Amino acid sequence: MASTTVKLSVETRDRIRALGGDTYEDTIIEALDKLEADRFWTQAEAAVSWRESLTDDERAVLVAREAEIDAAFDGIE
Repeated sequence: MASTTVKLSVETRDRIRALGGDTYEDTIIEALDKLEADRFWTQAEAAVSWRESLTDDERAVLVAREAEIDAAFDGIE
C-alpha cells in the first residue's frame, strides 16, 4: 500500500500515541472506524425518528412505494 506523510501538531501526535495502538496508522484506522460507525448510527436513528413522525397516511404512501420497489426486484438473483 502506498503511504504518505501527514503533518500533525505535537499535541495531536501525543494524543494518538496515548491511545496505545501498535502503530499510529492502526490507531488512526480504529478511530476512523469508530467515527464512521457513530455517524452511521446517528443517521439511522434520525431516519427512524423521521419515520415515526409520519402520519398514518404518509406512512401508508411510503410503505406502498417500498412495496413497488421490492416487487421490481422480486425474482432477481
